[in-house]
Amino acid sequence: MNREQPDPPAGGDRIRQTAVRAGGDVIGKKVEHHHPAGPVTALHALPTPPAGFTGRDALLEELLAAVDPTTGADRAGVVVSAVAGMGGVGKTALALAVGAAARQRGWFCAELFVDLRGHTPGAQPVDANAALDTLLRALGVDVEKIPPALEERAAFYRSALAALSDRDEHRRPVLVVADNAAAVEQVRPLLPGPGGHRLLVTSRSTLHSLAGARRIDVDVLTPKAAVALLAAILGADDSRSGRTEELAEVARWCGYLPLALEISAALLVRAPHLDPARLARRLAQEGRRLERLDDGERTVRAVFDLSVQRLTPGQARVFALLGVNPGPDIATEAAAVLTGLEAEEAEEVLQDLAGARLLTSHPGGRWSMHDLLTDHARHHLTHHTGTEVEAARRRLLDHYTRLTADAAIHLQALPGEAVPATFTGTADALAWLDTEFPNLSAAAYAAQHAGHTDIAVALPLDLGVHLDRRRRFDELISLSTLARDTARTTGRTKAEAAAWNNLGAALAGVRRFQEAIEAHTTARTLYQQTGDRHREANAVNSLGAAFLEARRFEEAVQAYTTARTLHQESGDRRREAAAVNSLGLALAGVRRFEEAVQVHTTARALFREAGDRHGEAMALDSLGTGPGGVG
Repeated sequence: MNREQPDPPAGGDRIRQTAVRAGGDVIGKKVEHHHPAGPVTALHALPTPPAGFTGRDALLEELLAAVDPTTGADRAGVVVSAVAGMGGVGKTALALAVGAAARQRGWFCAELFVDLRGHTPGAQPVDANAALDTLLRALGVDVEKIPPALEERAAFYRSALAALSDRDEHRRPVLVVADNAAAVEQVRPLLPGPGGHRLLVTSRSTLHSLAGARRIDVDVLTPKAAVALLAAILGADDSRSGRTEELAEVARWCGYLPLALEISAALLVRAPHLDPARLARRLAQEGRRLERLDDGERTVRAVFDLSVQRLTPGQARVFALLGVNPGPDIATEAAAVLTGLEAEEAEEVLQDLAGARLLTSHPGGRWSMHDLLTDHARHHLTHHTGTEVEAARRRLLDHYTRLTADAAIHLQALPGEAVPATFTGTADALAWLDTEFPNLSAAAYAAQHAGHTDIAVALPLDLGVHLDRRRRFDELISLSTLARDTARTTGRTKAEAAAWNNLGAALAGVRRFQEAIEAHTTARTLYQQTGDRHREANAVNSLGAAFLEARRFEEAVQAYTTARTLHQESGDRRREAAAVNSLGLALAGVRRFEEAVQVHTTARALFREAGDRHGEAMALDSLGTGPGGVG
């Protein structure tokens, strides 16, 4: 069964192109009208600060004073940076505590959050353009209106912040928290401009070239604060929380690093009969074993190793295999697939790991690791056979690929068409794709790196409809390029053609029309080489759409006329109808209005004959809203 016509994507009321998928590949485009859905916002999106946050009172007050919009100071931004190279020192926790306190005081009309993934193992840092896209969507901006180019997008972002503030009853500004930056290039375009808005950035570097920023170094805790953190996690009901000298020894062997302290405290919580003094001795032994490492790494590794040693074999196996996950987090279902466990058993082990502070639990059955712990989990993969690790990797990649393919079918299914039972409907499929996209994108690159070339081709192609629908054209360009290059090197000509067609759709989306035209032309040539007239027709239809958006109407007329003929030859009434309807728009563009009316009328009849009510309505709509004023 061919799946040819997706539901209209959300967005503004305008003529645009929508990728059309058949047989697993995005292979064609049509032009359609669609109407806006209500905006979805995430104006108060800061994660909750971790429990037991303590020992940072002075820094917290200093940062609150810096971001306080009531002081009249209008700094460009505030940067929180740790001592160079220091992970696990609590930068994110501090930033989230500042955000929570600011919200409690009612300073801002919105608190936005974006993870720049500057030091996430195996992940590409989020560039400024993608970060702006995330923030604009959080603001509820119509995705149709988000400019593709960085400078224009940054200006639009500043305007959106100003507009949100203007709509607020008290004209309060906005707080933006950009976590885990690796370079100033990620941050500079996020500067919010005047109006009292504040940008709070966490980074392992000091970002010296970020002009106008106030820099605050976050060091390890003081010995007293470290003991207080251990005692707070143990709780007042635990008699060990009062054994200050023993806890001080534990803190010393943790290097006063908050992440190491939290994991050590979790060891004590999970072992009620474990004396802090004994734990300190064990940490000292581990530290001496790792003395070849530098001080910071030795401290962290000693704590991590000791914590993993106290896991059951099953828990240790799951911890290590979680290092295979290429994305920033993982759902319980995916973790079960990865580890080969039943969902209930996997959830129980994940909860155990969260109790040991080796994993962080999030709402909705999702789990994440600190980047230092991810590195450590991958180190422990060496204790497992390569066959076991690769089998786990393949299970996870297959899982992501299968669900993405099922979701794509839901996005394109007409009423009454059979769809996989994986999702309850289009909204469910969209929600899953939106949530999982960072993992799916990372999985595609991981598949290519691990030699799973079939997935490195199929997964990006199946993501094409979703990315086009969500207007995430930068990501669609990157993933289509990955699929194209992988397909080319492995001799998958049809898949390469599909990737070229996706790439053309994305390039047109960022208004790089000449490149889009070249991409669609290449797709057509490749399909001709394979003798696939059906997909060739769709590539020509895509070419016509690129010409149409470039306002090269004469060439669009030629392309759509050719596409119509090819669809007639293959007996595909619905795609013929789509090409005919688009031809009407092109004819209107060259002011051949009478012909355009006739063509749209023909398209309506063809859609009716094919039983496509949505297409029939689209053709009727085109009679009144074509670019040349048809009707």
